[in-house]
Amino acid sequence: MRIFLLERVLALALASGFAVQGQTPAQQAGSSQKRRVAVFEFSNDARSSTATPYPFLQNAGPDLGKAAADLLITRLVQNGSVVVIERDAINKLLAEQNLTNSDRTDPRTAAKLGQILGVDAIVLGSVTKYDFEDKTTTSGGRRAPFAGIGGSSPKIKHDLSGHVEITARVVSPDTAQVLTVSQGQGVVERSEKLDYSQMAALMQGRGEFHDSIMSEAMDKALAQLAADLDKSLPQVPVHAVVINGLVADASDSGRLILNVGALNGVKPGDHVQIWRSGKEIRDPATGRVLTRDDTLLGEAVVVSAENAFSVASYKGTQPVKVGDIVKGPVKQ
Repeated sequence: MRIFLLERVLALALASGFAVQGQTPAQQAGSSQKRRVAVFEFSNDARSSTATPYPFLQNAGPDLGKAAADLLITRLVQNGSVVVIERDAINKLLAEQNLTNSDRTDPRTAAKLGQILGVDAIVLGSVTKYDFEDKTTTSGGRRAPFAGIGGSSPKIKHDLSGHVEITARVVSPDTAQVLTVSQGQGVVERSEKLDYSQMAALMQGRGEFHDSIMSEAMDKALAQLAADLDKSLPQVPVHAVVINGLVADASDSGRLILNVGALNGVKPGDHVQIWRSGKEIRDPATGRVLTRDDTLLGEAVVVSAENAFSVASYKGTQPVKVGDIVKGPVKQ
């Protein structure tokens, strides 16, 4: 079923949200005091609880959750209280991990992904209500029959309403615990006079009245939800970034390419250690690896950080080679 609302909100998200949410590493470094947040695609668990003569309007389809998450990202970025991870980065990670929609809504899975992304919190959500109700009224209080077939099309008064509810859980990437729960709801009620063509469009889940009412209800629900998250997200604990990577390229000048970047929490100015892998030390009873006899070569300072890699300047005296271990960050 074609839902015009979804087309409108997705276009809005693409036009405004994605244009502002992407930040350069330098901008992210300047916003280090802000919590870094990943908003995953919401699920659509909406089931109509109101009587409606149009049962197929009770569920707006699976894309409703994606549209809600995209619009929430737009609002959070515009409000500016947190740094939001780009949607493309999340989708790429989900594809690499080969996760299904049900997997990504599990707090434990989300926490593991959050650690890879190096965020302070993950937002999981659901559209729990998406109701459109039409109570057609006449002077006698009974539902009016269809008019306009083979004749004139008088306008009949319709009492229309839209009700949207969205819930969100803020999950810690360190413990997989749900830190806070937020909710937003939007209710819109109107009385309109509709002719037959407008009524026919309404029955197909489209038309100006259906679209505008549900769009306004969605906007109200998201505004309330974003306002609540703006209060709670800055209070979540800061995720302790741990950098574990490898040297992808090393030059004689000391320029290193590391296989970890902004998505792993690496930012310009970070100090990291470069280690040479040594032999494994195993438990003689179980054969389990207890530790490694690695050798510290020296330190490097991150000069720039892209999503998937970073560039560092090596300060040690011993030569570095591809495959050496990167650990950090080192407190100065």
